[in-house]
Amino acid sequence: MSGQIPRLGLGEESIPPGEADLIDQLVRIHREIQELGDRKRSPVPRGQHPKSHGCVHAEFTISADLPKAYRYGLFSEPRTYQALIRFSNGTQWDDTKPDVHGMAIKILNVDGERVPGAGGSNNRTQDFIMVDVPVFFIRNLVDYVPLLEDLRRFKTPGLSIGKIATVLKVLFSSNYKYRMLRASRRKINNPLCNQYWSTTPFKLGPTAMKFSAWTPSKEASPALAPNSKDKLRQAMSAQLKNREACFDFLIQLQTDAVSMPIEDPTVAWDEKVSPYLKAATIRIGAQSFESKEQMAFCENLTFTPWHCLAEHRPLGGVNRARRRVYEAISGRRHELNGAPMQEPNA
Repeated sequence: MSGQIPRLGLGEESIPPGEADLIDQLVRIHREIQELGDRKRSPVPRGQHPKSHGCVHAEFTISADLPKAYRYGLFSEPRTYQALIRFSNGTQWDDTKPDVHGMAIKILNVDGERVPGAGGSNNRTQDFIMVDVPVFFIRNLVDYVPLLEDLRRFKTPGLSIGKIATVLKVLFSSNYKYRMLRASRRKINNPLCNQYWSTTPFKLGPTAMKFSAWTPSKEASPALAPNSKDKLRQAMSAQLKNREACFDFLIQLQTDAVSMPIEDPTVAWDEKVSPYLKAATIRIGAQSFESKEQMAFCENLTFTPWHCLAEHRPLGGVNRARRRVYEAISGRRHELNGAPMQEPNA
């Protein structure tokens, strides 16, 4: 019957008419926002998650007792990989202010079939990008475009106080999407004692998954300058000077295509129906990560969910948009900084 919404199977996407045009608009607006950004900072920061607390070396060890339903791609066999992990703030340069916080994992020297055209000059990395809120704040690209337009207007120089107030009123209206964005802004004491989620779905063989990094350690951060704008980096540094940090990498399988939708990342998948299962252990050994060279190396890294194996391809409209948006703004950032885009190896 005409107009019916197609019944999707597990791991299947539904690309709506006009999506390509919406993605074109998102790329254009992101680039406009990027050009309005702060050029006083050197190097030119990322458009998203600009402040890094540091990049650390880690080991990513696949669990030996994974059930068959999880054994695809990276998780097909027990193995320990070398990895780099970047911890970050979503927007704030001052750690004392509430924000969304990020954990981006880059696993090195991963063999297997890749998503065509993704991965940069070295096609052997697998990125897992997470934030400390379990669901995404926008349902689809139709909602995303006007939100981004409002953000662009807010960043435009020369706005009057009245126009700024109008834009803020729109951004934080009663619409549930924007309330969710506000609610996800939180304060933490130590990025190594926090939980992070993918928010969007990804392929896992014939079905789909969401993933999370959870740590059993809930120790308070050391009492180091709690009012410092760099308190999160200081907390990480203090912990890793003396002891390691560990996370469990958890996978949640999509078991129902209706109640666990691919195309609406604002919907949490019911953990009672499909619990998270430990798929790997992340071990961050004691180390120092604050040298000038390592911090510069961290700034020049590129993280994108599209650095991936084909069996972990990002799914859904938000992820499809991310591919082109990340390519555009990351390419421009590297151009402005005079840094070539290349993937590291072990």
